Amino acid sequence: MRMRRPAAIAVAAPALVVLVVLRVLANGSDVPDNAALAAAVAGHQAEEVTVQGQVTALLPDSVGSDGTHERFDVDFGGGLIVEIDHNTTLAARVPVTPGTTVLVHGQFEPDPGHPVIHYTHHATGTHPGGWIEVAGRRYQ
Repeated sequence: MRMRRPAAIAVAAPALVVLVVLRVLANGSDVPDNAALAAAVAGHQAEEVTVQGQVTALLPDSVGSDGTHERFDVDFGGGLIVEIDHNTTLAARVPVTPGTTVLVHGQFEPDPGHPVIHYTHHATGTHPGGWIEVAGRRYQ
C-alpha cells in the first residue's frame, strides 16, 4: 500500500528549495573561496567574491559622495591582504579589531597597489548585495 504525503508537505518542500536558492542568489554564496580572490588578484580582474580572513589593520573612515566607508585590511592567506570598504551610510558598522575573523561577500576591484572589496552592503539596485559576517552576525 502506497502512502500519500499530505498536500501541505508536497507543496512546502519545493517552496522551501526555491526559497533557499533565492537566498543564495540574492545574498551570494556563504562558502568562502579565497582561491577565487587570489586568481582575480593575479589576473587583475574584477570579481564578485566570498572570502574569509583575519583583520590585520583598522584604517580611517573615508567620506565621499557615496557616503561614509568603514575601512580595514584583511589577510586572506598567502600574503594576500585586501582592503575592505564597507559603506556605513547603507549598512551598520562592523565591530572588528585586528585579529577578528570575517567572512566577506562583495565586489573585488584590482586597483594596482590598492586591491579592495566593496559593495559589502545590501543591494542598491545597481549592484547585487553583499555582506560581512562576524561571529555569526551578518552586516548588510
